[in-house]
Amino acid sequence: MTSTASTLLIPGEDASWRVWKPRASAPSEAVGRPADYEDKSKPVIVGLPATACRSVGLVLPQADQAVMGEMIEAQLERRGIKGANGERPIYRWHTLGHAGPNAIVSVDVLAEPFLEELAVQHASNYAAALRLAQLPAGQIVIAEEQGDLVVAASQQGKLFHSHVFAQRPADAGTLAQEILLTRLGLETQPGLGGVTGVTLVGQWDADVVADLRRVAGMPVQVVDGLSPSDSLDTRSWTELLPRSITEARAAVKTRKRYIRLAVLVAAVYAAAFVGGMLYLGVREKSASELGAAVEKISEPAAEVKRTSERWKSLAPALDPKRYPMVIMAQINGLLPPSGIAIRDLMVKMEEVQMKGEARDLTSAAQFLEDLKKHKELNRFNWTMPPPTVRDNKTVSWRIQGKQQP
Repeated sequence: MTSTASTLLIPGEDASWRVWKPRASAPSEAVGRPADYEDKSKPVIVGLPATACRSVGLVLPQADQAVMGEMIEAQLERRGIKGANGERPIYRWHTLGHAGPNAIVSVDVLAEPFLEELAVQHASNYAAALRLAQLPAGQIVIAEEQGDLVVAASQQGKLFHSHVFAQRPADAGTLAQEILLTRLGLETQPGLGGVTGVTLVGQWDADVVADLRRVAGMPVQVVDGLSPSDSLDTRSWTELLPRSITEARAAVKTRKRYIRLAVLVAAVYAAAFVGGMLYLGVREKSASELGAAVEKISEPAAEVKRTSERWKSLAPALDPKRYPMVIMAQINGLLPPSGIAIRDLMVKMEEVQMKGEARDLTSAAQFLEDLKKHKELNRFNWTMPPPTVRDNKTVSWRIQGKQQP
């Protein structure tokens, strides 16, 4: 039974995902993709297969958080683990215990590029799937995750290291070789407990199990499955989220901030507009009274009339639809959660110019069409020269809109 207050999505042996509700003793349902689970009543934590999130076990000198992070990044770089486009990898570490002056650390690292089919916009966090399970202490665990065989080692029942080594099915020789390599790797790490046996998770061929017991050199047991840890506490975990989700959430926050600012500016302009109209009304009334008073004096009366006409001509300039901040808010409202970024924006009452980047040509063209179809922005004649396609397939674009007569 899991004690966490979050709903867990854990990959099954097949391509489906098991849904574990808070404090449940068994999965309640299965879904085809993590994004297919739409219940937002509880926080959702997505357990990733080892192909999407590998776990690296390290034994490092004890240090404060900043220094520990630097040592972990150095160890990841030594193993050739890097983020997309040369950026730092996306990872989170878990301290599992101590061995003298050393800390026993397990690091979950997201694979990049991250599969978009695993991106769940309402997910509260991600983790390696085996990080959520209660592992048998002192055992090397071999489990199947969506067709891939994963070998894992634990420290006091908590995931220390895991990686994919083969696809199902595999013979006893392949299993025994991976068990031996994993065991030798663990024995070189100071402070880790010894390996006492092997646990195979799921349904296994009886002949393969019998052959493995003969060649493994240690006890081999088979269990039906692994349940979420009954001591799992995710409240202290930092966020481990794919870049696409992080960027989408940042874009939403930025858009909301611009909308709030636009509403405030629109309110100010509306107040100015009302004040201007009231002032115009006063001036028109004054002009009318003056006209009656100086009816016999043609030149002063004509001047008053010209003054009134000039004030009336200012009315279009007080139209809120023409204000730059209102136009900027309308443009920001058309931006999708991801795929379009505006880098330069110049807004005038009669003209709009902007430059930006898009995921591909389709995204740039769709943004242009959205501008043309907008019920307020369609008063501009929107044009876009052919965008420039970069080496990474993204495009840079320039769009201009001119007020139509």
